[in-house]
This record gives sequence, structure tokens and C-alpha cells, in this order.
Amino acid sequence: ESMPSGQGSAAGAGIVAPPWPARSSRLGVSVVAYLVDQVVGGKLPPGSSFPPEPELCTIFGVSRTVIRESMRLLEEKGLAQIRQGQGTTVAPADQWNMLDPVVLDAAIRNDRELAILDDLVQVRVVLEVLMAREAAVRMDVSQLGELSQIVEQLGREMTDPNAYLLTDTVFHDAIMRASGNALARTVVRAVHAHARASSRYNGPVEAIDLAGSHRGHLAIYERLAARDPEGAATAMHDHILDSWLVRKAARDQQTA
Repeated sequence: ESMPSGQGSAAGAGIVAPPWPARSSRLGVSVVAYLVDQVVGGKLPPGSSFPPEPELCTIFGVSRTVIRESMRLLEEKGLAQIRQGQGTTVAPADQWNMLDPVVLDAAIRNDRELAILDDLVQVRVVLEVLMAREAAVRMDVSQLGELSQIVEQLGREMTDPNAYLLTDTVFHDAIMRASGNALARTVVRAVHAHARASSRYNGPVEAIDLAGSHRGHLAIYERLAARDPEGAATAMHDHILDSWLVRKAARDQQTA
């Protein structure tokens, strides 16, 4: 099966199929990703109906099997409500699974007001503050030694923003691992990886306040080494939030 190379449309649904490759071995994945973007981007608002199967088959140039599987996946992601004999409608936004990678990527991509990124930072703050508090109690000598080496590496990379940002991720992950909270670490790693892929989250590299960021890392490390749970929690809170506000302001100034 192959996707059409031209443009198609669904009457009354607002769907315009993109130019697809002549052939694709992952047709269902492509259809789902495109429909997720249409829903999250607002072209298919909550409560509206998806076109019937035959029309979707024509738009995307795929079989009914591919369309049915695609709609099932949309339902699993919380974006579609399938009612036998009544068609499929777009689910309310509060039912969307924002931890699903495809949904989260679409939300970040279509977030003109940056609300989803603000929410993401708040999730990081809550969970990483919790884990910093736990790590201050649980970290052993070996883990503190590892973190000390990471801090030293960050200091050497102050003139290389790209390398510094990669090591920054290693720093935070070392603390999350040391906390022993595997679930909180998994959530942060999931959402942060998708945010980091967006230039809107990172801001312009040349404007990143590496000196301020490094001071934050040093403060976190010192409180962890001192076995100070509340101090570590406060240092982590201030570091994540202050870094985001600096990046956000720099990006906004650049795009103004």
C-alpha cells in the first residue's frame, strides 16, 4: 500500500493529507502521527467527528485495516472516542495522554503560548525536588564521588554550551538514580527528553547562562554532600526554575 503523493481532503473535517512518500513500511505510524497533530493542533477540535473509514482510506491511500488500527491507537492515546455504529469523535482535551510520546511531541510543537512547557517545568520541579531530598539521605560515598566528577566536568565545559547541556542531563540523572525513586525518574526522563528536542524549550544556545547554571549545580552538590535534605530540595527548586526563566526570557527577546 502507498500514500498518495498529492493532496486530499475530507469534507467537513478539515483534514488535508500531507504529501507522503511513494511507499512506506510504517503507514499506520504515519497516519497516527498526522492525526494526532491535527487533533492537538486544533484542526480537529474536541467533539468533532473523524471522517468515516472510506473517506480516510481515500485521503491517506491506505486500507481499512490500517485506518482501524490507527483509530484504535488514537483511542489508546485518549484522543478518540469510538462508538459502535456512531462513528469516532475527538475526545475532550482533559482525556489526552500527555505522557504518550507522540501526543507530547505534538503538544510541544503546537504550543504557541508555551503553556505545556511551563507545565513540564513544574512537573520537573516537583519530582526533582522530591528526589533531591531523598538523595541527600540515600547517596553513598561512591555516588557522591561520581557526582563530584560530573560537577568538575561541567566546570571544564563552561565554554562549550552543547557539551555542557549534555553533561547537565547526566548530573540530574545521577541524582535521580541515587534517590531510588524509579517511577519519578522515569516520568522526568520521559517528559524532559521530548522538551530538550525543542528549541523553544532550550532557548538560543548563545544566551544560556552557563555561569548561573553552574552555580546552581554547585549549590545542589554542596547540600547533597552535607546530607541536607531541605537544602538540597531548595537548591534544586531554584536551579530548575531560574534556569527555565532565563532561557524563556532569552528566547522571547530573540523572537520579539
